[in-house]
Amino acid sequence: MPQRGPSLAIFDKSALLRQLRVAKPGSDVFDETVMPFAAASSDEQTRLERLRALAGEEPLRHLVVADEDTPERLAKLREDCPGFVAVIAVIERAVALSAVASTAIALPPILLVGPPGLGKTHFSRRLAAALGVEQHAFNCATNSDAQALLIGHPPSWRGARMGVLTEAVLAGDTANPLILLDEVDKFVTHSTEKPYNSLLGLLEPENACALVDEYLRVQFDLSRCLIVATANDLEALPGFIQDRFLVVAITPPDGAMLRAIASRIAAEIITAHGDAFASPNEAVVAQLASTNPRGIRRLVSLALGFAAQAGRRHLTVADVAAAGAVIQAGRQGTRGPIGFIPPKPKEERSGEWG
Repeated sequence: MPQRGPSLAIFDKSALLRQLRVAKPGSDVFDETVMPFAAASSDEQTRLERLRALAGEEPLRHLVVADEDTPERLAKLREDCPGFVAVIAVIERAVALSAVASTAIALPPILLVGPPGLGKTHFSRRLAAALGVEQHAFNCATNSDAQALLIGHPPSWRGARMGVLTEAVLAGDTANPLILLDEVDKFVTHSTEKPYNSLLGLLEPENACALVDEYLRVQFDLSRCLIVATANDLEALPGFIQDRFLVVAITPPDGAMLRAIASRIAAEIITAHGDAFASPNEAVVAQLASTNPRGIRRLVSLALGFAAQAGRRHLTVADVAAAGAVIQAGRQGTRGPIGFIPPKPKEERSGEWG
């Protein structure tokens, strides 16, 4: 595994202790046998108790430094994710610099842009594993509160709590984890919030080194985090956000590249079933390679069901065709939806591949 580098204090413990001493002057802030914050409201008392618990934790986290095996893991990633060679090349140079200088792996914020179904989220998970860093993933499309995600809310807010991101980094072991901001172009929250403004504190190193968690009122150093975001539509992002990313376009794979991806995905899914099925032949792989990586996963899973039902332990072209017919029938509305989920309107499905 990548070697541990120097340690970094990810939060300002001295500022935390100052708050506790103000709330409980002349007493031992770590003494849990005495009601420490009787004068505070119940919400403030909860916050101060959280601060006291945090005061007993070590703020130092180690930085991950590339080792001699990191390039080999990235080379394997290049083979497994051929559509991402452009961004892997950037990362390989960063890893080389880390290894030569014995400094922490560092990357500029990276934005992966491309149509849906290319495996951008899957790639980010594999990247974190190749670099040997932790990953904290956040889906911006399903997030309803950007401030709560990044820095939390002030204690005066109802139901206030510390930021989801600062809490995740606090629970981790490293100071330079990979932070995935998935579908960042769909970052739409409540009407009074400007979610992309909240991102500035994370994307600017000068701000990220002293990012204040609004709930704890404590500074966090997130400047070493490796930021990777994904998006389908670059133009949906404001210019000031685009400017803060290294934008890498991920183009849809085709031909031999797509067949290689189909073969790898099929092997992964078959292995997950205990190798009960043989590896697919070239004709089956070619049939699978008629869609994008996300669609290939769906095809393989359904096709294995057809093969198992027929009592076979290998896939045939007919299995894949049957699986494709099930998928296509659902999209065209010729077959009723499974369960209670209504079919999407046609215009909502226009961005998907066949």
